[in-house]
Amino acid sequence: MVVKRRDAVAPGAFRSALAAAGFPNAEALAVPRWWRIPVPPEQDPERVAEQLRRHPAVEIAEVEREVRIAATPNDPYYGSYQWNLPRIRAPQAWDLTTGSSSVWIAVIDTGVDYTHPDLSSSRIWLGYDFVNDDSNPMDDQGHGTHVAGIAGANTNNSVGIAGVCWHCDLLAVKVLDQEGSGYDTDVADGIRYAVDWGAAHGKRTIINLSLGGSYPSSALADAVSYARSRGALLVAAAGNRNTSAPFYPAAYPGVIGVSATNSSDQRASFSNYGSYVDIAAPGVSILSTYPSNVYPYGYLYLWASGTSMAAPHVAGVAGLVWSRRPTLTPDGVCDLLLSTADDLGVAGRDDFFGYGRLDAYEAVWAAQPPASSPPLLPGSYRLYLPLVMRNWVPICP
Repeated sequence: MVVKRRDAVAPGAFRSALAAAGFPNAEALAVPRWWRIPVPPEQDPERVAEQLRRHPAVEIAEVEREVRIAATPNDPYYGSYQWNLPRIRAPQAWDLTTGSSSVWIAVIDTGVDYTHPDLSSSRIWLGYDFVNDDSNPMDDQGHGTHVAGIAGANTNNSVGIAGVCWHCDLLAVKVLDQEGSGYDTDVADGIRYAVDWGAAHGKRTIINLSLGGSYPSSALADAVSYARSRGALLVAAAGNRNTSAPFYPAAYPGVIGVSATNSSDQRASFSNYGSYVDIAAPGVSILSTYPSNVYPYGYLYLWASGTSMAAPHVAGVAGLVWSRRPTLTPDGVCDLLLSTADDLGVAGRDDFFGYGRLDAYEAVWAAQPPASSPPLLPGSYRLYLPLVMRNWVPICP
């Protein structure tokens, strides 16, 4: 433990006082007035700290805490090319959790290349192809594979890139064709499919929708409502037309609308904005996975820009949050994401960044479960520091 002597007490007198109190091996730190005190293994450091706080020579007494480096995955492209993950403080969040298979992120898109070396694993589930009406949601366009890699590429595997949620499962659902186009009815069916599959397998379900259009759809709105009623969390791209016009499904109530930022934390020039934007995330020059048999041929990784790239950052962090505290409701996860976002100097919500740029560490730290107290022996006691979080009211869409 560490203690701080009162300024009026001389160092020699303080050492003598500690020795008289049963701590003869106190060591002065380089920081003025601070001392380190070894605590015998049979004693409770918290109890010792409480005793020393009552000593007249002691100003502060605390248990010494461990600190560690922020998690650094060994994926070769991480350090040099993935500016986006340190920007949202993902490495610090990974020190708290790297995700759980109890949560899955449904990538409702052009499909996913499930043979990709940075995606192929037991973590990826093959859903349905609503374009070709079969059970093979292979990506023939590239977009869905890129989105999936951002959200949850295999990480710390010495291959390629790092994903946001290392251990969340991924569900591939194909609703867009080789040209990247599709119908709102297929998207609606894909949403319901992901929700029902999640319920059947006991998964917390996050649905990533890096797609959309300018016209509302009653069928799609009903699918969103169904997903919300069944406990799913929906994240959608805000669109890439530099306009405030609504973009669906991001503009539907109950969907987290995501705008895009660049490496300078500025709004991407192409990013839509408006009242339906809830949060911002990196979306410019994002390196991620890509199918080698899709043009440009032979590449397993490509850079891409768009709010499509921003949304899976949010979905991935939602996966980390839900992994750390599975008892949260979808609104609870949403509130943590929005309330802990970095407001980039703009207090409150605005139409460009929503409640701010995504901050993975703040969201995951705030999600820590309430402390549970172990049984105490007769005559003993333990002190706990309360969890300190920002005060907020529900702000989810």
